[in-house]
Amino acid sequence: MNGLLRDIGGRLGMGVWLLAVWLLLWGRVDAATVIGGVVVVLIAYGVSRLPTVPLVTRVRPVPFAKAALEFVWDLAVSSVVIGWHALRAPGQVRGAIIEVDAQSRSELVLLTVTTSVSLRPGTLLVGLDWERSLLRIHGMPVRGPQEAGSMRDGVLRTERRLMRALVTPSDDIRADVPPTEEER
Repeated sequence: MNGLLRDIGGRLGMGVWLLAVWLLLWGRVDAATVIGGVVVVLIAYGVSRLPTVPLVTRVRPVPFAKAALEFVWDLAVSSVVIGWHALRAPGQVRGAIIEVDAQSRSELVLLTVTTSVSLRPGTLLVGLDWERSLLRIHGMPVRGPQEAGSMRDGVLRTERRLMRALVTPSDDIRADVPPTEEER
């Protein structure tokens, strides 16, 4: 029963989100637009398999702020590194496909991790196996196994921080994973 309520709540959340986008596209809120939007959302759910919005049981503000600061820092550092390599020797920058075994089973955490990774210069999500929580990331510059391992560790650090910040029902047990030495 709890799973059914969670599914209904997630689908309702996605429906509200779609209705909000519909209203923004029309640029007004009146009875006809709202009713039309509800009809469109119902049709969309009827003809397609729209995902549910993953639920968050709680957001921890301090770990969330740390994760946000880490993202900003990684964004700045990766921009400098990619810029340096692009100016110094653009034809010699090598990349690699790196597989990362994620710990999380939460769609929300995995989605947030993959978005965070893809927004950073030099990294891009190229594959995601939801069932096994396996991420395939193209990263650059990667000149050897040590740099590939470092990039994998960075993705896993991001995931652990997000798991502590966004507690979801599927990760509730794992959310209190203690930080590693380098994360402290």
